[in-house]
Amino acid sequence: MNNLLQIRSGFRKRLTVKMVLTGIFILINISLQAQGKGMQFIHNSSWKRILEKAKAENKYIFVDCFTTWCGPCKYMSANVFPLEEVGNFYNSKFINVGIQIDSTASDNAEVRALYADASFINKEYHIIAYPTYLFFNPKGELVHRELGSSEATKFISKGENALDPQKQYYTQVRKYESGQRDSAFLRNLTLLALYADDDSGISKYSHSYFLINPNLLTKDNMELIYETTRSAKDTGFHLMLNNLSLFESVVPKQELHRALTWLILRSEYYNYKIEWEKLDKKEWENFENTLSKKYPLYADEVLVQIETTTYAFKKDWASYVDVVGNFIKRQTPSNENLNNYAWTLFQQCNDKAILEKALGWSKMSFTNQAKVEPGFIDTYANLLYKLGRKEEALEWETKAQKIAIEQGNEKNWGQDVIDKMNKGEKTW
Repeated sequence: MNNLLQIRSGFRKRLTVKMVLTGIFILINISLQAQGKGMQFIHNSSWKRILEKAKAENKYIFVDCFTTWCGPCKYMSANVFPLEEVGNFYNSKFINVGIQIDSTASDNAEVRALYADASFINKEYHIIAYPTYLFFNPKGELVHRELGSSEATKFISKGENALDPQKQYYTQVRKYESGQRDSAFLRNLTLLALYADDDSGISKYSHSYFLINPNLLTKDNMELIYETTRSAKDTGFHLMLNNLSLFESVVPKQELHRALTWLILRSEYYNYKIEWEKLDKKEWENFENTLSKKYPLYADEVLVQIETTTYAFKKDWASYVDVVGNFIKRQTPSNENLNNYAWTLFQQCNDKAILEKALGWSKMSFTNQAKVEPGFIDTYANLLYKLGRKEEALEWETKAQKIAIEQGNEKNWGQDVIDKMNKGEKTW
């Protein structure tokens, strides 16, 4: 399977380009942070002076938008930014700037001085995924956007894309706005929108691409449809629903099922302003019958998601458990859903009999997994702890930490939970 099928996104972005940010950095002088042979980031600088420096040196500007709580952001700062090969590339091609989007009580004077500017950047460029990387050309124009943590080679390739006009997302968007519509261009632009997690762009450019392509059921097009479909109203949704066996030949069956279930759920539940908790029995039955006729293969799972969300809102945990329990008897929920059901009860319910049910679901979520998800074991450990089984909880949380570290996560993964358990403090 190619890299296209590994890209999953759910973020909303829009195009905004400005020569000068209206909220400028207010500190006085420019200085470089010494990071050995890795990337060097400018500090204590105004955006105006950064623009002047970029123009004078004919260098692009790289902006790392991060938060203090973001694990992937911390990974990049600790493991990728300090690497010599990364520093060699980015320091030679870019002026590097870091912008902390959130705020904390422990922020230093420099971070506090940039609060207004961080807020402006956050809103102006719709930063809702972290880390988000913004790339500006020497003129100060936003030309490209990339997201997410990655190893050094891929991170360098993101920078290379930002320097190539054919791969610069916003440069290609301007061509679209100028009227370019050939097939190869539209496919490339759709992929660029996908990499930039621009949902509105994905819908717009993929729709334009599909309109001029008579054969949409080729392998490449089916992969593109799978990745770019965002609504049950999209052409791609109906193509997948009506050609399941074909799509299953290019997309793993479980992933395809999960994607279609989510699209239906998004269409039938999240996009409707219905007070679900106020529906009476007859109204629920009518809705269930309608959904079952409309989506016979997916209605059962969609209904479980709607019902559990509704009962969680009402704090009706007995009904919540009944719904999940009955569903488990009929079908096999995904490991992710089992973990989510268990975690919801861990966080919000104190009834030990119900927590015991959640513990069973949690154990199911990571048993026999090909690649164990440490976060699922963390849920299990936390449930054990809330049930008063401290020693078992510590044992499982330590296992989760070990697996997480082996998979490349931070060395202190889960340590805060272990510390709280040792001290007898709440973890919920």
